[in-house]
Amino acid sequence: MTDIIFSFDTEDFTSSRAADGILYEANLLKEEGVVGNFLLVGLLAKQLKKWGRDDVIEALSHHEIGTHTYGHTLHPMINEYTDIEDFYEAQKELIRQESLAIDYIKETFGVEKIYTACPPGNQKSYVAMYGYHKMGIPIYADTFCDTAEGTGAYYCNIFHVYYAFGIEWFLRDATDEQIKEKLDELAKREIAVIYTHPNMIIKSDFWDQLNYHKENLVPFGQWIEAEDLPAEITETVLKNMRKLIRFIKADPRFRIITYSKLTAELQKEGARVVKKEHIPEIYRSLKEDFFPIQSPMSLSLSDMLLACRDFLLGKNEHTCGDVFGFLSKPYEIEKPITVSANDIISACEQIKDNEFLPEKIKVGKEYIGPADYLYGALEVLLGAQSVDISPKQQLPCLDCMPEVRDSNFKGTWQHSDSFEDNFLSDRLRYQSWTMRIRPTSCKVKH
Repeated sequence: MTDIIFSFDTEDFTSSRAADGILYEANLLKEEGVVGNFLLVGLLAKQLKKWGRDDVIEALSHHEIGTHTYGHTLHPMINEYTDIEDFYEAQKELIRQESLAIDYIKETFGVEKIYTACPPGNQKSYVAMYGYHKMGIPIYADTFCDTAEGTGAYYCNIFHVYYAFGIEWFLRDATDEQIKEKLDELAKREIAVIYTHPNMIIKSDFWDQLNYHKENLVPFGQWIEAEDLPAEITETVLKNMRKLIRFIKADPRFRIITYSKLTAELQKEGARVVKKEHIPEIYRSLKEDFFPIQSPMSLSLSDMLLACRDFLLGKNEHTCGDVFGFLSKPYEIEKPITVSANDIISACEQIKDNEFLPEKIKVGKEYIGPADYLYGALEVLLGAQSVDISPKQQLPCLDCMPEVRDSNFKGTWQHSDSFEDNFLSDRLRYQSWTMRIRPTSCKVKH
């Protein structure tokens, strides 16, 4: 069965008129007995109160509220201000701004828990992923850190789901047959997020294209509004949205859920405890494929490294917790070397909990990469007295996540011309050691 989530990027803080789109869609879902997920820009939550849009606030009380960041494309955007070398300084600013967004949301709607964060466009900052997790938000939506099958994946300690189907333009002229064909595609996924922007059933253009394209084009509060769409387009989209919902509700292949429901099901996984008896299976899996594993449980490469570290220190089990990747490219040896078991054991204290992993590890008089060390530690735990290490790739294959593999944010979307992407794309790939697949799913092809 495919889990369907209706997710609304609720963002236009420049136009009270555009907020009518929120009102219409929120009320439509309620009439159809569906709880939607409205992810609000913090500044919009503030503006709704300022505009006196109690009707919109009331309509949203039936639904789940998440965050769509503090200022969306207000510059500097998340990618712009987190693209610095000092991760901790970047995360401090991220948490400052995003906490303010959540304060606005809670003040306006009275919600106690935020289940979802959804940065806009291609704002895929690894800093934000770690930061939202640290803030207690369990799900990162509109990601490209997901599998092709839509299983969902953990990355930087937060669970990621992909936006599978955007409906605002599709529903302007979709036939019943086209809607059903699209549902056949979605039925192949485990999680299918259907998303839209409420402002785009009212306005002819995106608000940020007019006010925040590459820079803050106008003073705050002196915004340019796009023209309204013809009323018949709004009516057609709403009519077809109702039809889409009814088709889904009548189809046994689908179940409509919310992000909070997804969170509750993820929590059923419970604690993941790696035991020394699991070492042979882990070693066999990694020799076959240097990738996160599903058996004996869902484990990232970082989980496995930390477990080996604990076993080398004499512990009999390792309880998995937060994991981290690298801040620079992992080291690769240039020629084969041999290291002793004692040197592997002595080096394990270089690996720390709740810190980014070392890009290279000193073993005796030699430096080796983290993947070399993981394989060496497993062999020592299996009884080897020395380990032969050959040059190899230190990061897992990311063909199952091609947008992560190929990411390059410079010159894209609404980024300013001065934005360089000096760190974000590379460091996103370097966090692949934190990736693990949803434990209820079968192993992903990659």
